[in-house]
Amino acid sequence: MAHQSTGRLGHFLPYLLGRQLRAVFWPPAGEGRAATLLLGLLAAVYGLGFGYLLRHHDNLPTGTMPMLLAGINTMLFVTVLLADFLPSYRAVQRPLPEPMPVSARLNAATASVLDIVSVRRGLLLLFLLLALVAAPAFWRPLGLGLLVWLSAAALSFNLRLLLSMRRWRHPLFWLNLLCLGAAGAWLGGEFASATGLPTGGLAALAVAGPLLLWVAALAWVAPYFSARYMPDQADTPAADGRWLARLSPEWKMYLRKTRPALLVALGFKVAMMGWCAYMAHSYGGGSTKSLLYLVLLPVLSFTYVNNNLLGYLWTATADELERRGLTGRLLSRYLRLTGTVVLADCLLSVLLMLVLFPRTMWPQLGVLPLAASALMALGIWGSFWKAKRIVKKLDFSTMRNNSSKLVSICSVAVAAALYLMPWWWARIALALVVTLSALIPVRRILSNHGPTRRQLWRRLTHE
Repeated sequence: MAHQSTGRLGHFLPYLLGRQLRAVFWPPAGEGRAATLLLGLLAAVYGLGFGYLLRHHDNLPTGTMPMLLAGINTMLFVTVLLADFLPSYRAVQRPLPEPMPVSARLNAATASVLDIVSVRRGLLLLFLLLALVAAPAFWRPLGLGLLVWLSAAALSFNLRLLLSMRRWRHPLFWLNLLCLGAAGAWLGGEFASATGLPTGGLAALAVAGPLLLWVAALAWVAPYFSARYMPDQADTPAADGRWLARLSPEWKMYLRKTRPALLVALGFKVAMMGWCAYMAHSYGGGSTKSLLYLVLLPVLSFTYVNNNLLGYLWTATADELERRGLTGRLLSRYLRLTGTVVLADCLLSVLLMLVLFPRTMWPQLGVLPLAASALMALGIWGSFWKAKRIVKKLDFSTMRNNSSKLVSICSVAVAAALYLMPWWWARIALALVVTLSALIPVRRILSNHGPTRRQLWRRLTHE
């Protein structure tokens, strides 16, 4: 007798949840387990340390505690919300196949439960729980943090569910965007008022709104969470595939490989420049010196991608080496791709600096062309001498290891020196020396230097 679609989940949710937890927090590879344990240990130390700080808040300057709690809530909301969007967008998929006797609504509810499980969300939850254990008297602000954590996870699921079902015109989608705007206004208002626990309709809309919309989505949208109404992702061309099809083969290959890393760098740049702008307006430009150079200058795109450009494009590079050898075509490809990314990065930095920062900090924009030339020279060294073949899917925790650590450290050090040195003549001299150092690899590339060609071939094909 055929099974009737009763809509009951039975034992599937505990089984799927347990499998998801094991896959995320206890991966089969030993390195993944070690990394998870190390990150969990760090989260536990930070949570206990934050709880200790709360218990001894009387020793802090006046007004520090409300600002600290506001920063924690902002960090929780942004990190949990973006966990499914960066480094790459994660669509909501049906966890149970269609022949299973499970209703579409229950399938969507199962997907929402499994969707919460991620490393970043788990570490933040561990941080909050241990802080609550260490400082139980502060259960109200820490409980608000837990609600912010849950609200951001619900908002992320709501938006991605509606996008996965092509329901961006649905009223719930715009209501979720309204809650997102309310959350931004509320979190920004916390810093402005610094009055401790927030009250009012804005906070209620920001925190409770996504949870209520999650219930509404399960009631109104989830019944259509089935193959009959949802487009097949395998057969339907994605939006990114449509705009990538208009690009040249070179740019298609580059963006398919590097887009997650570039998006992470872009998101971090915008977020941190916004934070630095707030600190500059509140406490002066000196408070941002230790961090601003990382996001103002095009450091992140080199640390994640451009210091190992040929490693990302290793198949095309190996084919070029086999057919033509080490010629200027590889160098021109590096300059075209990297130069365009650096130009876009610098233009965004100029726009953010002019819009967000006070006029007294605008002269720092003169460092941009110096840093761009120096970093591109270091990128040539890293891409041709320290290439690392990239074959695995990009992951946020491993992205920093996708290029030579030595070249990345040199990139960060040169950028810091260019930004922090007070003498412009020293900045120009340093940028000139680093840029001219690239003449050594450029000459060898253009002359099809045999040892260099063989070394690059081994790194791209035998590692």
